[in-house]
Amino acid sequence: MPQMISIAEHHTDEKTIRAAAHGSDRRYDGALHALLRMVVVAAMLTVAACSSEGSQRQVVPSAAATTSADRPAERHRLGALAEGARMAEALVLPAEVDPALVYPGTSGVLTRTMLLVSVGHNDVIRDAATKNGLLTGFVSAGSDSTGSSFTTVLTHGVMRFPDESSATRAAEDLGHAASTSRGMLETESRQAVSLSGAPDTRFCLYKHHSGSNEGGSVDSMAFTPHGKFVVFTRVSSRTDTEAAAMTISAVDLQRPLLDSFAATDQGRFSELSSDPEGMYALSVGDDSGESGSYGPRGAAHFAYDQVRALQSFQEVGMTSVGIRGTYAYRTRDPEAAQLLAKVLADSAVRYRRIRSDTLVPATSPPEAGNSRCWSIAAGGNNSWHCVLSEGSYVGEIWAGSESEAHDLTARQQRAFAATR
Repeated sequence: MPQMISIAEHHTDEKTIRAAAHGSDRRYDGALHALLRMVVVAAMLTVAACSSEGSQRQVVPSAAATTSADRPAERHRLGALAEGARMAEALVLPAEVDPALVYPGTSGVLTRTMLLVSVGHNDVIRDAATKNGLLTGFVSAGSDSTGSSFTTVLTHGVMRFPDESSATRAAEDLGHAASTSRGMLETESRQAVSLSGAPDTRFCLYKHHSGSNEGGSVDSMAFTPHGKFVVFTRVSSRTDTEAAAMTISAVDLQRPLLDSFAATDQGRFSELSSDPEGMYALSVGDDSGESGSYGPRGAAHFAYDQVRALQSFQEVGMTSVGIRGTYAYRTRDPEAAQLLAKVLADSAVRYRRIRSDTLVPATSPPEAGNSRCWSIAAGGNNSWHCVLSEGSYVGEIWAGSESEAHDLTARQQRAFAATR
């Protein structure tokens, strides 16, 4: 693994640093933070490498048998990552907790390293999860604005442990670690607080005081056991009352999703396919921290206005998305694909900003006749957005230049056309 770099090396303003710690999605403020990109790509690349052939079954022997993946321990590790991607279908969307959280943050399989990033680079918290047998999980984030101008950010995830007793111990240990140790940016310890109406939740607060943020803000962290899972909820908000209320709401919404989730027995992790419908194999470009194969709810975690995105995915019969350098969606039929392409484009135009600049219509690659592109005149990371439909497939492309956008769009069109 490459040597990790400090978030503080890239941001000097405290609120900007906290924005980076909560995560950033390529849809609105550029690429994933360099640290997160390095550590998450390593994990997701390995999962995706096992998926050149898709299958309609959820639990199947892996189709790609590399030398390293032939080893039982490696197959189990890859299966744990695939199970984490499946858990995205059982995770509450941040925008379901608060409809104002329309801007997506960092989402991904909750590996030990992703957990470290999600908890503010507190290795004591990470180690508490490891000690209790963390198997896998998934985490997502959403905010009410872009960059460092947010008022509220919710980071919400689910961790899977071997059994109920280990999950209960983990929640206790994680809460203790959060209230007795400090993350990279914390100058004081968090304060453990009893959460009225949620006696099993380990909840603690950290108060920020900044001259650039009148009245300061709070950052809460909570761990709630539920069966063999631990629900992780982190909130940045203006007051501790807001943080507590959002935590309770997130946990209440999360419990029934976990109750209905068909978790794979850990002894069968090695049988899981990392690309069950073959959509990752259809996406093109370089891998990112989001790379993998997801269902409709999983796909919504990466989208603007997550609740509306999930509704749209369901309306068009979208069953799977593969994410690499592009987003490759499968829908019900060609008409549904055209509708989804329009929805994705409308959402990007509505929400994507680089400072005050917005996306405007731009040239599309001539070799991808069913594509449309937009760009932001000021340029910058992900200042280009293109969509295309080909049969029942939809491609969504984010890029930093016209040449990159056109190249990815043309490559995606060829990948879709090859399935005919």
